[in-house]
Amino acid sequence: MLSVTEALEVVLREARPLGVETVSFGAARGRVLAETVRADRDQPPFDRAMVDGIAVRAASVAGGGRLRMVGEVAAGKAPRVRVGPGEAASVMTGASMPEGADAALMVEHTVREAEGDREFVSWPAPGTSPPPAAPGTGVAWRGSEIRAGTPLLAPGIRLSAAAVGVLAAVGRVRVLVRRRPRTAVLSTGDELVHPRTRVPGPARIRDANSHLVAARCRALGLPVHRLGVAPDDPAGLAAAIGRGLAADVLFLSGGVSMGRFDFVEPVLARLGVRLLVTAVRIRPGKPFVFGVCDPGDGGRRTLVFGLPGNPVSAFTTFEVLARPGLERLEDAPGADRPRIRVRLLAPMRNPGPRPAFLPGRVSVGAGGELAARPVRSAGSADLGALAQANALLVVPERAGAVPAGAAVTAVPLAGFPDAGPVWKDPRG
Repeated sequence: MLSVTEALEVVLREARPLGVETVSFGAARGRVLAETVRADRDQPPFDRAMVDGIAVRAASVAGGGRLRMVGEVAAGKAPRVRVGPGEAASVMTGASMPEGADAALMVEHTVREAEGDREFVSWPAPGTSPPPAAPGTGVAWRGSEIRAGTPLLAPGIRLSAAAVGVLAAVGRVRVLVRRRPRTAVLSTGDELVHPRTRVPGPARIRDANSHLVAARCRALGLPVHRLGVAPDDPAGLAAAIGRGLAADVLFLSGGVSMGRFDFVEPVLARLGVRLLVTAVRIRPGKPFVFGVCDPGDGGRRTLVFGLPGNPVSAFTTFEVLARPGLERLEDAPGADRPRIRVRLLAPMRNPGPRPAFLPGRVSVGAGGELAARPVRSAGSADLGALAQANALLVVPERAGAVPAGAAVTAVPLAGFPDAGPVWKDPRG
């Protein structure tokens, strides 16, 4: 039986990055970038007015002044005027500065007046006290933000919405990214029926695990093929697993323990899956299986995760052991995600010989400290408790009682941490 650290090392060793592909920038959010993205031109690409107001020569308004208006420049239009000494032109925010002007003064600080067919502007307006005008006031010079050729996005980052904006700004409508693993999900067990079954019947339960794992994969942006439920029968199980081996990653749930009808391991071995992990020192989730199907003839290499049948155990081993492997396949940053230290708001226990990963709710305290309240759970089948958690709280093996106020490690889940009040268990 391997420790969590040993099992994770095996998974990460076998999870080899899958290569690259080109996608449109509109589909790039969440993907791992596989190239350097550079600025295609200076930013701003021209001397840009940063205010609505007047473009002037700063020397013309040293100590204030009255200037003759010679025209107007709108955003998106090439200037058709030149500003000389004692002259000004109207400019809009984002407009190109006209030739001769080196400052843009806010319209709020000016006053205009007409004299016949001419218009004049005075700065500063009575009752205003703007700072002295100088060359560059209200202007972003060409290239002052970014020079053409400057690296903007580095390989290996996961592209955010802001990064997609960068791609758009530099005209990168196609971008090279790491390929995402295609996943398949299969539940096993004669006791399982589809969730739409209104009355499951005696000794039957609805299949939650395949939907739970598929939803988690989709939340990571991965394509998922659900294979339904395979029976506790070697032939039927082999046929279903064989379909799943067409994916980059196959998730099985159930059938990996020591029961008489737990056929997953021998069927996997018969199908050419090399089993590398068959049990892990973790609670919940000890009966965890990991292996690799590698035909060696250029065929698809598939990672196989055999998750326990109990839903909380399946989820826990997915988060702790499988998810880092999925991220490594994308060559993503943080495949061995850092864990967080949190302060317990209530005591916990772990008298057993395996480290426990238990559901908890982490919130931000008044002083900015992360605090965790264990979620009361009835055990490894209690999905209701798991649904309330935004972290797994790690209690070392044989730790016994861990008092409130102690610091423990937390594995962040979706929604980590709460920004609101500390969550209270509705079951008391």
